[in-house]
Amino acid sequence: MPITPAPAVSRACDVLRILAATPTRRFSVSELSRLTGMARATCDAVLLALSDGGLVVRRDDRLYELGPRCISLGDAARAANSLLEIASSAADGLARRMGSCVAVSVADGDETRVADVADYSPPFAITIRVGQAVPMRPPFGAVFVAWAHHERIERWLEEPSLDESARVRYRSALADVRRRGFSVTVNTDRDLPGLLEAFSQSAGDDEARPSAEELFEEMVRSHHLPSHQPSHLDDNLSMRINQLSAPIFGSDRSVVASIMILGPNREMPGAEIDALGELVVSTADHVTRSIGGRRPVGEPWLDPR
Repeated sequence: MPITPAPAVSRACDVLRILAATPTRRFSVSELSRLTGMARATCDAVLLALSDGGLVVRRDDRLYELGPRCISLGDAARAANSLLEIASSAADGLARRMGSCVAVSVADGDETRVADVADYSPPFAITIRVGQAVPMRPPFGAVFVAWAHHERIERWLEEPSLDESARVRYRSALADVRRRGFSVTVNTDRDLPGLLEAFSQSAGDDEARPSAEELFEEMVRSHHLPSHQPSHLDDNLSMRINQLSAPIFGSDRSVVASIMILGPNREMPGAEIDALGELVVSTADHVTRSIGGRRPVGEPWLDPR
């Protein structure tokens, strides 16, 4: 007889996922009941059990947030995951050296999620938080998709709002990412941190999700990646970048994570962006070697037909 997941444990996981998606926000029982689809009494019972275990805390205002036991669990998970431990250490070193905010991102199902952040940036600089995520749909996730097999790239390009001409531009943009070894997006009115925050605030909330989806669709319609993923970085042309990411490869030669540095609040000439890209690629390659990873051989992204 097949074993099925325990419903109570599944419900507890749902609550923890919602709290983890927005760690700076507190939730009432009614909100968590609505977001998880649990009955109010059931949600109360789940929260009581999590509270007894130190995984959630109920504040004086009767709102819940993650508890201190989650810190030790996170530390244990980091110790058990050599990739995250090594990548986080490398990101911290890069952030210290550059005085910037550097993140480790991982693929989490159909999303890319921030797994760790090292922030040594100056006041008012662009920053992001652990747990923030966006759908892995164009224009996002390019660094995870560029070195993938042809079939995976085609799935990424199945975004309904893209016409064939846009798909051609995206394929060209991915080729540029592979050629340089890193992805870079320049500043726009609708930037990456803003979208990350929009999706974080809408985590599990069917009412808030449409506004985040509208922001995402706006960026897709503007062809954010092809238009702002320059194929050539002119040494004499300055631009302000949102982020620059380089891939970390696993033992199976797939991209298992990325090192992402957020751009400074100033314009940078093309030569400086290239130099920064080389530094981030070098950091990511160090992590790849440290975990026994390998770069892809051949050109798996080409159509085999």
